[in-house]
Amino acid sequence: MKKSIEGKATAFKPSEQVLSILHDKGLSKIFNYTDYEYFKKQCKGAFNLAQAIAEMFIEYNCDTQSDFSEYVF
Repeated sequence: MKKSIEGKATAFKPSEQVLSILHDKGLSKIFNYTDYEYFKKQCKGAFNLAQAIAEMFIEYNCDTQSDFSEYVF
């Protein structure tokens, strides 16, 4: 019996990890693959690549409001 692991591997992709980090911080709307590829080259030697890329997204988009700002608590 052959098992499909196609869906299980996506969580380990750096792009998915970056998107998850940004989503947790309420900044998922700032993610795009063009910037992702640029930041990935800039952070090539980073210990935690996904975290370093997410921090660059946040740094370059510091004036962007969080997704959570639209909600009334």
